[in-house]
Amino acid sequence: MRRGVEPEVRKPCRVVAIVSGGPDSFGYMVQWLARGCRVHALSFNYGQKGSKELEAAKKLIERARELARQRGWGEIVEHRVIDMSFMKSLWTSSQLTSEEIRVEEEYQPSVVVPIRNVVMLAIASAYAYSLLDTYPGENIYVVYGAHYNDIAPRKDTWEPLYPDCSPECIEALQAAFHICHFRGSRRLEIWSPSRQGLTKAENLRRNYELLGDIIYETWSCYLSGKYHCGRCESCRNRHQAFLEAGIPDCTLYEHPPGDPNEFVKIGDAYVHKSCTKLAVPRR
Repeated sequence: MRRGVEPEVRKPCRVVAIVSGGPDSFGYMVQWLARGCRVHALSFNYGQKGSKELEAAKKLIERARELARQRGWGEIVEHRVIDMSFMKSLWTSSQLTSEEIRVEEEYQPSVVVPIRNVVMLAIASAYAYSLLDTYPGENIYVVYGAHYNDIAPRKDTWEPLYPDCSPECIEALQAAFHICHFRGSRRLEIWSPSRQGLTKAENLRRNYELLGDIIYETWSCYLSGKYHCGRCESCRNRHQAFLEAGIPDCTLYEHPPGDPNEFVKIGDAYVHKSCTKLAVPRR
């Protein structure tokens, strides 16, 4: 049984992509780039502790821009970093923004930034409608990196772990954005790996096929250290996705995000033994 649906991409296509610098959103943007779409990339500074992802996003966008030129894909028209840092003082209940709450190793509801994706999607969709006015003959899409693992049920309430990652949330938002703007502009579509039914590992596999080793330049950690911390939920999920996808994990971690016996110390960092180009001792 299929978990989701594939988008029917109509050309010419223009995409507003929410890109955090992590493998999910960056890779998903590249999938649309490979379809031949023109991409307007948006990254958001919302006062997150893991702001290093924004540095990664800037570098990755340039890498993707060059890759698109080489392979004859679409083009990255622009990359904007949207300053929403004022939201840090409003999002006071989340591990990711509050200095009073520490980042946990396992999932806790406090890791959720309340309707963060809804806020970002609203901004991205507002921009998409403006682009639709500028390029009336093109088809417009808004995309972000939510995947199917994000909507696994919580153990206590059976709600999605991250409610604003669900296909139902996406479809409800899409309908609301249609109703809340002119009827003649109701061509905007919102897509994500979760709407397509893709798990984190399945999305990662597609991304790796397009990007190769560039995928290791992405940033997943909830913190902004020298290396991925290896302890937070996001680092653990990143490592697990590489294992499930059958892709070597060449991420450098401050601490092993899995069985320590499966990791090799390289200098002051750890790398998984599957990454033979780093983990195999040189002779």
